[in-house]
Amino acid sequence: MASSLFDPMLELALSVAKKAKKSKSAAAIPVRLEPMVRFAKLPDKAKDAVLDVLDTDDEFRARVAKAATEASIGRVGVAYLERTDGWEKFVNQMLTAADEPIVESTTSSKKLVHRLEVSERARERAEEERDELGKRVDVAEKRVSELDQQASQLQRERDELAASQSELTEQRQRAVAELKKTESVMARHISERKRLEGLLETMTTAQLSTTAVGGTLNNEQVRDAVGAIEALIADASAQLDSLRSAATPEQVVVERRVPLRVPHGLLDDSVEYAEYLLAIPNMTVLVDGYNVTKLAHYDQPLEQQRSWLEQQLCGLLGSVTASFDVVFDGADVDVDSRSLDPRVRVRFSPDGVEADDVIIDSVSAMDRARPVTVISSDKRVRAGVTERGANVLHSAQLVALLA
Repeated sequence: MASSLFDPMLELALSVAKKAKKSKSAAAIPVRLEPMVRFAKLPDKAKDAVLDVLDTDDEFRARVAKAATEASIGRVGVAYLERTDGWEKFVNQMLTAADEPIVESTTSSKKLVHRLEVSERARERAEEERDELGKRVDVAEKRVSELDQQASQLQRERDELAASQSELTEQRQRAVAELKKTESVMARHISERKRLEGLLETMTTAQLSTTAVGGTLNNEQVRDAVGAIEALIADASAQLDSLRSAATPEQVVVERRVPLRVPHGLLDDSVEYAEYLLAIPNMTVLVDGYNVTKLAHYDQPLEQQRSWLEQQLCGLLGSVTASFDVVFDGADVDVDSRSLDPRVRVRFSPDGVEADDVIIDSVSAMDRARPVTVISSDKRVRAGVTERGANVLHSAQLVALLA
């Protein structure tokens, strides 16, 4: 038999059915309730049937819930009709507190008990999953914090290296300027020494006693002058050697370009890795033109191959942040460097120079602070630009990305 806590709710349900019967409204009366509308008060045997109708007929239950208030049917009835989150647990607790069994031999009570048990198990699983998810979030946040600290440390080290490089460059420039100045002074001293040595060779004993301006010039005075100049030359030579040593390029530590690391989970020959590199801000991409076009359209004339590659790269600009510098062999092409878009530059190697050499030299000439990627499957090109710190992609990766 249904709990007595449901009695106000069941009486309200019968009342709603009676009103619908009298008003002949469009709202249908559940078939199982039609025989009961003549009852003034629900008999105990009919309560289970009404409870079963409320449990299975969502539309009728919604109408009863609309007419219900907590004052008229109690909190248990409202929770059973509205069925908000956690209603099963609440109803179960209220029935247990009232020391009334939830289950009798009726079908509706069995269904309710089953739903309460399933809901409770689902709630417990949800709480366990929430706790597990919380732990995973904590681990992830800790890892993110560690990575942020590592990134900050790397940035500080890079700033320190940049400052050190700038200071070393300034020191070298000052040393070179001082070296040139000292070389100029030394050259004047050597010239004066040679002049005096020539004077000694041509002077005779009689000439050494000749009166000079302000007195006489003798052999001892000339030799003293030559000795003084030789001392100056020796000092200048020592200073010159010191400056030359300080200005030697090997004494200056120069920061080399370093290729960007492949992110964890990406393969360096995958299209996803190509997308990753082309999305890096300020990335410059040097493209070995014919190495790409002959892979994709080897059977077309060279002019059409060049046009195809340029148009495809321009179309790619909307989805990447990189700029492209495409280099073709120019020995047999009478065309100036040009571009359909400022971010896609097309140029040709000079007569007698291969595009491979232009690409390798371009990497060396670029600012080390700017990331560079070279797209070519040529072994010589890949080895040369890798040695100079550029990232490399195969031509097939670009063709796949364009496709």
